[in-house]
Amino acid sequence: MKTSLTFLIIFFLAFTNCTDTDFSPPPEQIPDLVPEDEIITIPVVVHVVNYSPDPFEISDARILSQLDVLNQDYRKKNVDWIKTPPEFKHVVADVGIEFVMARVDPEGNPTNGIIRTTSNVTGFDGLSIEQSAPVESMALYFTSKGGQDAWPNDQYLNIWIADLSDRQGNLSLAGYANPPGSDPRMDGIVIDPRAFGTSLSSESAYSLGRSATHEIGHWLNLRHIYGKDGSCEDGEDGDLVDDTPVQQSQTLGSPVHPIFSCGHASMFMNFMDRVDDKSMFMFTIGQRKRMRKLFDKDGFRRKLYIKLHNTP
Repeated sequence: MKTSLTFLIIFFLAFTNCTDTDFSPPPEQIPDLVPEDEIITIPVVVHVVNYSPDPFEISDARILSQLDVLNQDYRKKNVDWIKTPPEFKHVVADVGIEFVMARVDPEGNPTNGIIRTTSNVTGFDGLSIEQSAPVESMALYFTSKGGQDAWPNDQYLNIWIADLSDRQGNLSLAGYANPPGSDPRMDGIVIDPRAFGTSLSSESAYSLGRSATHEIGHWLNLRHIYGKDGSCEDGEDGDLVDDTPVQQSQTLGSPVHPIFSCGHASMFMNFMDRVDDKSMFMFTIGQRKRMRKLFDKDGFRRKLYIKLHNTP
């Protein structure tokens, strides 16, 4: 009886090990190049850093409205893309990227992806955008200094909502991006609350939430469509995209097509120009390729792509 019991235990352990070894599903084979028809879905964490001397109101609903805008703009589901001039319509692209609020934090705990704090920290600590500073001096990116630490950039897109007023209290900048290659502690984008979401005055130049669309374009490696101001050369100083016309300088306000630059009509309605929200409404096929290339093998955001595939 004792011998039989020993045999059964040995058999059970051997079978268990065999099962673990032989019948577990193989790891997913992640392609070197992102398939053309794959929708890349990126988890987003929104760090709301409310400026205590002049606090702003930004509800969860408004944050979700911004996510809706991003998913419309990056999937060519925004109804206004139809306003694209005929000569550019053939290059309007569905980028094939979507955004969702993070559901799990870096420690594995449930979250709604919205983290709030109140402090005297602004988006660039009183510096003008022309000035620079080491990341260690930028309080926005450190919880210990009144801001909020970035979540790992191989798992999330970090968005900070923070005051970007100038020294007179006026909106100095709608937003800015820390593009691929930035210090991981500041990887993501920063948007002023006055330019975030769609629950804004229709009189505002930033009423449709397109500042985030534009800045995430930079986070995904797009340059401004106009390259370096003052040049009609389309070399290394350009936007490095073949199907966007060369443009000498940025376009502001709400222009009426056509506006001519470098001998042809400008594509000022592209999300990577600087017009008002209501006047920008398209990405191109070339821009789609440039953004998605970041997730290919050896691309800067490859680790994020791998994490997305390995997350249940």
